[in-house]
Amino acid sequence: MSTAETMAKMSPTYKYSLFTVYILSVVTLFSGNVHTQTIEEQQPVSDPVEDYIDAINNVEAEYSAYSTELSDLYLGLGKSLYSKRSYADARQAFQRGMQIERVNYGLNSLSQAPYLLSIADAESYLGNWKESRKALENLYTINTKAYGENDVRMLPVLDQMLDWYLTSYEERSANGGYDNLVISERIAMRMQLILDADVALDDPATPDRYRRLGYLQYFIANHIKQHGEPSQPGMTISTGGSSSRAASSTSHRHFHRGKVALERVVESLVQQEGSLEVDQAIAIAELGDWYLVFGQRFSAAEAYQLAYDVLEDTEQSEQLREELFSKPRIISFTMDKSSQSDVADGPSDAQLEVSMMVSEFGVPQNIAVVGPSADLSKEQLQALRKEVKNQRFRPRLAAGQAEQAEHVIFYEKPAPQS
Repeated sequence: MSTAETMAKMSPTYKYSLFTVYILSVVTLFSGNVHTQTIEEQQPVSDPVEDYIDAINNVEAEYSAYSTELSDLYLGLGKSLYSKRSYADARQAFQRGMQIERVNYGLNSLSQAPYLLSIADAESYLGNWKESRKALENLYTINTKAYGENDVRMLPVLDQMLDWYLTSYEERSANGGYDNLVISERIAMRMQLILDADVALDDPATPDRYRRLGYLQYFIANHIKQHGEPSQPGMTISTGGSSSRAASSTSHRHFHRGKVALERVVESLVQQEGSLEVDQAIAIAELGDWYLVFGQRFSAAEAYQLAYDVLEDTEQSEQLREELFSKPRIISFTMDKSSQSDVADGPSDAQLEVSMMVSEFGVPQNIAVVGPSADLSKEQLQALRKEVKNQRFRPRLAAGQAEQAEHVIFYEKPAPQS
């Protein structure tokens, strides 16, 4: 069979793949001679956006406007435009790619997922938060149609949605951030229903999933503490004490939900095959931290004592106790464990050394900046002390009992006041 006949029998997809390999070969051959060129001659010769547009035009001309190869090209084009902050054009590219996926694979195809997430991102940068929410609701809908609302296969998409709402929280106003948290809590409740019903406690992923659900409750409670709950138009708020009772009730609700989730973390670690006592002790101490920040001091003391006792029969128990409990530790309910470290080898040029006395209830007292920089104003130092005072610490434990202790942490220098 001749080469021409062979090419004629090839599928469009295969011919397009060969064309791509050929282009890459040419690029590789060209790059082999780059070392002989000057730096000026090595400057980029094309723009990724233009390259994607050219590739799209070529595929549309040779095949069709709904060729399956086009959806990936539009996704790449959208990401390139997004990186250039051309959000409206990026959104249009993502929408076109999603349309091609729907034409080829159906209105409820799961292959739409990356396009919907990208559309949500683009809409958020354009300030269209309702449109972002619609894209994510569409993502949820197509997955529920494929799996059902309570299927364990829904957990990854719920994770993605929760990530999106928590990541975009900082970009919003206080009221907008509250909207994000309300939706996040609904997602979390759906996740917990699935976890409680169908995921075994000895599943390796279970502890982190429950831990994350617990932390979310602190995130919500802390937002309400700082900003309050948005009032509805046309409603009035009584000043006769009912408002404080409502706030207390709200705080208790989030305390209880978080406590249940963190108790599941402990239960799960106990049932994990090969689980280490040190991991269990950390989780129990974390439950003690939860009690402490919500003012449940007696329960916190019990949890800390239990965490200390769990290490009784472990190898190098005294060394582990020393590492975990011999000095105060800042309480930070975040999945980014690196951000929880408050001790370093020494302050960097951008940090200040701050000393304090941490009480047996985790409250910082006698806060002082060690060797304050001369360029810090009185207002900056006051702001720094206020920030430290609002923190809570796991107290030093001696024989499992909390006691006050001196402590040093390093803080970023406050920005100069304008």
